[in-house]
Amino acid sequence: MIRMFANRGALALAVSLGLAAGAAAQTRQLTIIAGGGVLGEGVAKAFVEPFEKESGIKVRVIRDQVSAAKYMLQKQSGNIDFDLAGNTGAGAIPLFREDVLEKIDYGKLDKALMAKLPAEAKRPWGVQYFNYAFVLGLDEAKFPAGKPAPSNWAEFWDVKKFPGSRTLQNAELGVQGPLEEALLADGVPMDKLYPLDVDRAFRSLDKIKPSIRKWWKVGSEQMQLFQSGGVAMGMGFDGRFIALTQANKPMRIVWNQAKQISIYWTIPKGSKNVKEAHEFISFAMRPDRQAEFAKLTGYAPSNPDAFKLIPKELAEKLVTYPDNSKNAYVMNQEWYAEVGADGKTNADRISQRWNEWITK
Repeated sequence: MIRMFANRGALALAVSLGLAAGAAAQTRQLTIIAGGGVLGEGVAKAFVEPFEKESGIKVRVIRDQVSAAKYMLQKQSGNIDFDLAGNTGAGAIPLFREDVLEKIDYGKLDKALMAKLPAEAKRPWGVQYFNYAFVLGLDEAKFPAGKPAPSNWAEFWDVKKFPGSRTLQNAELGVQGPLEEALLADGVPMDKLYPLDVDRAFRSLDKIKPSIRKWWKVGSEQMQLFQSGGVAMGMGFDGRFIALTQANKPMRIVWNQAKQISIYWTIPKGSKNVKEAHEFISFAMRPDRQAEFAKLTGYAPSNPDAFKLIPKELAEKLVTYPDNSKNAYVMNQEWYAEVGADGKTNADRISQRWNEWITK
């Protein structure tokens, strides 16, 4: 009798443990802030959907961006409601400095995949998963092949030589905007841009300000301006110009003086699913996934092996393609994150100055 109850007890315990393990497996989850528009769609299709099928981990995708303020507020409240988000170095470095981001545990990531990445892709605070660029885009209907067209930012600034409606991104976020473009237009060489001469940049912006139809903030605004024919030329995301061309609005990309920027996966401090976040990062760095993301978005992969899987006609339109990158420069995100004696980052001060300048 004692043995029977013991067996029943062991069976009940085994069933209980099995159910618990099954429940644990079913409740593995992840919340990702993926960005909006083309970017969010690319993250969902190239990474999230196949990751769910392979891993069984349920992924909730938020098609939005996350601000530094949200990171800080959630850290202070202890209520972290997401596990992964894309971030620039300029955005991530100050957060990591404030202990708001988890340190990436490279021991939990696929070592073979990590070995393929360039050193700058593997930071303590994040893993680079794609590159994009701010470029000069031209409406082909207004600047057909073989006809004179701006080939750099100084010529974009020359409204007499190249008349037409123009657009530039605003700098209200501090970490983006046309400051480098303004300095290039004023004659500063690409390799002498940093540290940015902010005073000189705003003096250059004063010259072009009357000719700017709209200072756009997000990529959807860039798309709408060109799609509607509202502007003939302007600064924009390379991937958005590629998307416009694919949507039967042919655009020419000027790779000369393109500003290359990287986006990294970052994990907020206090994430409830750090293990799953690392699993997702490894998955997203696979060459086939990186190539698929590039096809969907027009943004360049971080894993160089992905180029073996990308059609040549698309590869030639990506910023890290050798013929394009040789004419581009890499945005110094560390400079934007530097903190001055006033406790503010360079990005903070640019944002403040921009908001004052744009209303004058």
